[in-house]
Amino acid sequence: MERFDFFNNYSDAVCIFSDDNKIVFKNKSFLSSFSDYSSVDRFKKHFNFNLCLLSLDDINNMTPIDMLLQSKENFHTICTYQNLDEEYIYYYIYTFKYQNYRVAIFKDVTSVDKIESIEKKYSQLQFLYNEVKESTEKFAKMQEHAQTQVLKMGIINRISLVIRETNDIETILSSTLTEIHNLLGSFKTYFSMKEKTYFKIKYSVLENDVEQDTITEYEDDVLKQIKNKNIVVSSCLKEFLNSEILLNKGTKRIIIPVYNKNKLLGIIVTFTRQKFQLEDNQQILQSISVQLASSIVQAGLIQQLNKKNKKLEKTLNELKDTQMQLINSEKMASIGQLVSGVAHEINTPLASISSNNALINKILSSKESISQNQLDVLKDLNSIDIEAANRISNIVKSLKRFVRLDEAEFQEADINSELDLTLKLIAHEIKNNIKIEKNYSKLPPVLCSVNMLNQVFMNILVNACHSIQDSKHNGIISITTTVENNNLIVKIKDNGVGIPADIQNKIFNVGFTTKKIGIGTGLGLSISKKIIELHKGSISFVSKSNEGTEFTVCIPISN
Repeated sequence: MERFDFFNNYSDAVCIFSDDNKIVFKNKSFLSSFSDYSSVDRFKKHFNFNLCLLSLDDINNMTPIDMLLQSKENFHTICTYQNLDEEYIYYYIYTFKYQNYRVAIFKDVTSVDKIESIEKKYSQLQFLYNEVKESTEKFAKMQEHAQTQVLKMGIINRISLVIRETNDIETILSSTLTEIHNLLGSFKTYFSMKEKTYFKIKYSVLENDVEQDTITEYEDDVLKQIKNKNIVVSSCLKEFLNSEILLNKGTKRIIIPVYNKNKLLGIIVTFTRQKFQLEDNQQILQSISVQLASSIVQAGLIQQLNKKNKKLEKTLNELKDTQMQLINSEKMASIGQLVSGVAHEINTPLASISSNNALINKILSSKESISQNQLDVLKDLNSIDIEAANRISNIVKSLKRFVRLDEAEFQEADINSELDLTLKLIAHEIKNNIKIEKNYSKLPPVLCSVNMLNQVFMNILVNACHSIQDSKHNGIISITTTVENNNLIVKIKDNGVGIPADIQNKIFNVGFTTKKIGIGTGLGLSISKKIIELHKGSISFVSKSNEGTEFTVCIPISN
């Protein structure tokens, strides 16, 4: 009907019913929303109640369309519509009477419901998003903090590693300052040592960056903060008060005091143009300061210890030289005591050779031909001379070997042979009233200073001879060599007068002797003890008055 065409301008669906409940008009929105129903019965079957504001006695068998057609007043309700695709759509239906017609307006509220649902879900999602965002931000901050802590711990660990590996203060300062330099993005970093009333630059990250030993002075307020152990951060135009170099605008100077307990050792000074927040770096800078202070003190102590060790080493070397001189002195004294005896031992074969030569000369100078008898005599004399010469040669060789002062190096030796050598040298001391008993075991080569051990054996053997001579009776000296627990054992026992009990604790003392002036030096046994200790061994004795003495020397087979 043309008079209702203006409803075609409505965006909502409009349907007009006549008094006899027939559809007389459907606008364009209606036609696009619903099928082109020609019958009200077919149309109403697709509607069901969702919400009805009209109160009726019996609505069980009535559809929303039935109700709007029967209503005598304006009517509105919300209902569902099932289309041919079996989709449910929510409609808000509003009706009113116009002359003899009833106008029904169908407003699609499905989108509103969906929007409300979406808005609710959106609100929930927004809430969850805010929670996730907040958690993510917290996690990001935690992650950033963790990364910062890892970075800082890495710096601390690297510095600690350098401190553990070296005690060189320059290496430690180089590592520490470089880490700070890189951490803060600095362009200049150095360490100034605390002097009396000022600071003196001792090390810089860049070699040509600053002049070493430059004296640096600072403002009173800076010195006050340093005294309070505070890290000082300030913008400045000069590095220090007495500096002639101007800095670029925006440069920050950071001064980190280095304290050992309450003693200021120095300051780390670094300059940066980057953004710097003290609260973000204070902990790590303080940790670095503490580590550096500890390492400086430790390095200083080690340097002092090294100096003392060098001084002690020098003193020890001097003592060793003195000891060696003392040993050689005693050796020379022993040689002096041997001279007369050795001279006597040499004179006897020399006299024999001299006498034989006179007889040979007499036989050879005779004008008569040499008889067979004379020839036999010459052969006998020659044999005697050869033996005498060998005896002199052996004595000289033994003496020459004994007097060598340069054989202090350790070498392998046959101790049994060395004992025999010593006995040859003191043969004049043994004489006819002393019997030597040798109880030698088969010995492996012993690593030792042969010359020094011979001196020990000679000192003990000569003392044994003198002890027996003082007893005024024939004596026995027994020499026993064995190996026990990889140690060489040499026992020298005599049956002389023995050592009085009241002086037994003194015989190894330097200068102590029971012999007359000019006979004993008082160094023999004290030096013998030093020699055995040099071989990482021991020397001991057991003695009883008028029964004799037994000395025991024990040294490792290999030192």
